[in-house]
Amino acid sequence: MSKLSAAATLAATLDKVIGGNSDVQTVNNWLDTGYPPFNQILGGGVDTGVPFGRIIEIFGPSSSGKTALATMMMIEAQRKGGIAMFNDHENTFDLRLAKGMGLSDEYPFWVYKRPDTWEESNTNAMKAAEAIRASKVIPPEAPIVIVFDSVASMIPKSVFEKGIDEYTMNDTTALARVTSTTLKAVNNYCSKFNVTLIYLNQIRTKPGVVYGDPTTTPGGQAMEFYATTRLSLGRTKIMEDQGGGKKEMTGQIITVKTVKNKLTRPFQEVDLVMNFNDAGGIEFDPIASAVELLIEKGKIPYSKPRATWDGKQLFKKQLIQYIKDNNQKDELFKLMLD
Repeated sequence: MSKLSAAATLAATLDKVIGGNSDVQTVNNWLDTGYPPFNQILGGGVDTGVPFGRIIEIFGPSSSGKTALATMMMIEAQRKGGIAMFNDHENTFDLRLAKGMGLSDEYPFWVYKRPDTWEESNTNAMKAAEAIRASKVIPPEAPIVIVFDSVASMIPKSVFEKGIDEYTMNDTTALARVTSTTLKAVNNYCSKFNVTLIYLNQIRTKPGVVYGDPTTTPGGQAMEFYATTRLSLGRTKIMEDQGGGKKEMTGQIITVKTVKNKLTRPFQEVDLVMNFNDAGGIEFDPIASAVELLIEKGKIPYSKPRATWDGKQLFKKQLIQYIKDNNQKDELFKLMLD
């Protein structure tokens, strides 16, 4: 029997026994972050970004921009004709700030829930994703983004049903156990309904660690295994001189590092500029981020305190505004790719 005919016979046998090949799960759709270097470290290309149908974990210290970053992703989902859902376990979400960033709170294109437990939160999310896809109100290729804020604040049902005075040491590991038993099912639903799940998480310090990273994330190790991408955030304050020796914090630089990524090489990082505006809100500034990066790489000539652009000597702040006023964003981003 020839190799070709033997392969055909084997294929026919496998078709009867196991039903042939399953579809390989590949990412075909992405949420654009609006900043090419960020897309690059997430999906391996400037035209990629946050993947559809996968679990993403974003963790970092307090006020490092986790919720702001998740809000940016929800806004992009709405822009692409999709639906966003926010499960608020910390009870700290500020809709006013989110709307200032561009989020629409029109129901059902944005859904806000305050679940009591881990189980309720994830069950509601999967039911919602299934109902949205079944309704066909949005196109099959439109995104569904569901945010959980945060894993550290999610209470297992077994703990929630107890009184505070009934807690035992065993309850401290309950969250790790429930994530381990449920995330495998959640991951399957995530792929089946092409929904992006974004779990925000806090960090904790492990006592007694002398060598290596002393930080860890609540919820056990299950998230480390099931998340396609894990983003670690850090921040640096942006302080501006107000005169008279006074300085004011006008924003922060958020450093995003991919500590795990199954879609491209991990351990890459990018800096995002996030400014506080006059209305008391926040906004990501991809042009400012690009200017900082290009100056650092020497692609924009810089002799402190001025940069050279279009034959002009400009302070950084002036340069950023000049690029915005003259619609040179594409030219700036192209320079990053050269």
